[in-house]
Amino acid sequence: MRRVTRIVIGLVVGLLAAPAFGQPDADLQKLFAGFLKTNDIRIDAVPDLYPGGYARISLYARKANLGGMVVDDVWFRIVGASLDPQAAQRGELRVLSWRDSAFHARFTLKSLQDYFIAGNAFKDIRLWSDGEFLYGEGTIPLNNLAAKVWLRGWFALGGTKDVYFYIDNMRVAGVPVLDPIIRALEARYNPVLTQSTWPITFVVRSLRITKEVFVVSSQTDPSSPCAFCTGGDAPVPSP
Repeated sequence: MRRVTRIVIGLVVGLLAAPAFGQPDADLQKLFAGFLKTNDIRIDAVPDLYPGGYARISLYARKANLGGMVVDDVWFRIVGASLDPQAAQRGELRVLSWRDSAFHARFTLKSLQDYFIAGNAFKDIRLWSDGEFLYGEGTIPLNNLAAKVWLRGWFALGGTKDVYFYIDNMRVAGVPVLDPIIRALEARYNPVLTQSTWPITFVVRSLRITKEVFVVSSQTDPSSPCAFCTGGDAPVPSP
């Protein structure tokens, strides 16, 4: 009987020592801030009964850096996550395993412009969309000169983890660009979104572009309201 009592007391003490449901976890927030390179993060985590264990982690972040591409808004949901406690002590986010994960990211066209310019593929570019294609107009470095360029392209999934941008039509100084040259240019910035260096990966099931934003989501229908997004302004479908 005494042994059972000690076990029960130990469990109660362990539960009391664990972070309370729904309270911000400062250490967890620092880990994700290091990964996403932003401090504008909101986290709601439900800890498990073992070190580094979480029954659920829900996250919202603004201006997060996803492998070199800055996203305006991103939502993560991770279920049954096991984090490496020793790596966490070093300030490193290392996810050993997880049962399920989902994410929903929203980019403005301005963020896409900044990405293409930062990648040195374009000297400057202005982007717009008709809700189907992405159009661009600007300049590219050509033989140490700035040449006027116009292009039309679309986003596509590469497997279930990466996102690519393919150019359908391109003109430089009004002259159509040959396909081999277009493919060489694409190689300078593709994939535009890759999870190869992320501590946790998410299945990408859908893409959607509107006249204002580009959406990448684990949901099968990116035009539907995000079912797991909490914190920030909940994303709503755009016409």
